[in-house]
Amino acid sequence: MSMFEVRVIELNGLQDYGFIQFLRVEILDVHGYGPTFFGHVRYALNGDEQEESLPMDLSKGIFIATLRDDQLGDIPRKKLEDTLQEAAVKIIEIVRKDPNMQTLVPDYDYPMYDEDYSKEKLLSASGSILKSILKEKDYSYLKYDEDRSKPPDLLRCRVRDPESRRQVEHIFEITQKLRDKTGESYVVTYGGSSNPGDNLDEVWSGFSLRKFDFKKNSSK
Repeated sequence: MSMFEVRVIELNGLQDYGFIQFLRVEILDVHGYGPTFFGHVRYALNGDEQEESLPMDLSKGIFIATLRDDQLGDIPRKKLEDTLQEAAVKIIEIVRKDPNMQTLVPDYDYPMYDEDYSKEKLLSASGSILKSILKEKDYSYLKYDEDRSKPPDLLRCRVRDPESRRQVEHIFEITQKLRDKTGESYVVTYGGSSNPGDNLDEVWSGFSLRKFDFKKNSSK
């Protein structure tokens, strides 16, 4: 049995915004922890469904990414941002009505809401998700370094055996899978002890994944 389940909520009741249509929300449910606070909103541009999605922070009710300039065409950037802001509110309303999602999007005005407990569940889930990814056959030579990790902001992995054959491509595959499953933006660094002339792509002994807050960093 998989540790994860993707819940899908159709956005059939959402209005058509003309140049963009929001189709459905995909939310990762971690068994033992419940739904995460992040979802992927599938959308279409001018009726053509896109392969990528727009990540959304469902606890805050905001999109955490936007469209690229080359996707906009003649649509003004301000019109897009206004549309995303308006649609986010309505998407949250639809998600709240789903009985399986009511604990996902908390009402912060409700006096019994335990914010610390909700954050604790989210912190625990990120490490569990990474450990589950590392159980895949191709990554069996890697181990999640719990002692040096500080989820969800910093996650570390190391090579189990110094003699293990390793592939640097696996680091970036794992990073992308973690991004897809959590809805978070992680940046990766890798390295380890090496000698002059060594190819770091072959001798690396570990890597780190740091959560990147686009809004926080772009405001500096």
